[in-house]
Amino acid sequence: MTDACPACAVLPPPAPAADARPAAHVYHVAVPGMHCAGCMGTVERGLAGLPGVASARVNLSRKRVTVSAEHDDMEPAILARLESLGYPGQPLDSAQIQKAADPTGRALLLRLGIAGFAAMNVMLLSVAVWSGAVGETRTFLHWISASIALPAALFAAQPFFANAWAAAKAWRMVMDTPISVAILLALGVSLYETALG
Repeated sequence: MTDACPACAVLPPPAPAADARPAAHVYHVAVPGMHCAGCMGTVERGLAGLPGVASARVNLSRKRVTVSAEHDDMEPAILARLESLGYPGQPLDSAQIQKAADPTGRALLLRLGIAGFAAMNVMLLSVAVWSGAVGETRTFLHWISASIALPAALFAAQPFFANAWAAAKAWRMVMDTPISVAILLALGVSLYETALG
């Protein structure tokens, strides 16, 4: 098992109950909002505490949960519990998995590409500022850089914002919360300093 973010403390998996009965049904659920060991522990403990659930195991790298339950009608309760924990899930259909592409991976790659492209252009404009541009030229180059960086950063940071918002609605804090706050503060302060010249 690998930690997705080293800043999170590794939480032990929930201990099996002493009176656990053998599971009659196994559910597989995709939970794309999990990113770290803290997320994994929250999901495993939250599902293990659900009546009728024998065990819940998270595969963090595949963002999936395997739930062993005593009944064959537990899927709505499992999905509702995940929603209340701030990690909405989707039941897995093995036929669909084999046919489907990876839209999340493609979306992340697109965001990474746009962020890299914007960073290169801002660095190119900054060379002129570092070389000694003054007055109106310096101000103009700062505003051009801001017009590139602001939309690129807001677009590239959407996964952080979405996960932080989902956690905030469940009255929880996840690793994406301070990252989102830091991104917004950095953008705000940079825009303020640019406006002041």
